[in-house]
Amino acid sequence: MLCVMTKLLSLSLVLSLFVAGCTSEESVVPPKPAAPAESAESAKGDAPAESAVLAKSDASKKVVGPITKEVAVREAKCGCSIEGVGHCGNYILVEGQYVPLIHPKLGKMEFCAHKAKGVKIKVAGMMKDGKYVASQWKLSK
Repeated sequence: MLCVMTKLLSLSLVLSLFVAGCTSEESVVPPKPAAPAESAESAKGDAPAESAVLAKSDASKKVVGPITKEVAVREAKCGCSIEGVGHCGNYILVEGQYVPLIHPKLGKMEFCAHKAKGVKIKVAGMMKDGKYVASQWKLSK
């Protein structure tokens, strides 16, 4: 009989602690942090130059571009003249952002001589895995 009473007392103690610990006055849920406010530059629409360069990890998410083969005239630049890249490589402008341009016979510094001015090229290709894969390209006049 004493054993049964001890168990009942223990059970009532556990329940009272549980109820006391779950009162709404003591339970405080921390508020979610506020989203950072837009800078004055982005509110005006004057995004910084590095936003034109696509982050490698977001390449396939940000720029969709043509998913079927296209023939188009696009701007191309060397990566050394694009802020945020800073090293030589071939980049093409797709949806307002520079993405890597891939072609089997394209040299690493094909557009380096044109620096910041860039060059227009006629290109046949499409976006794949965040890069513009070209089957053909030539300088455009």
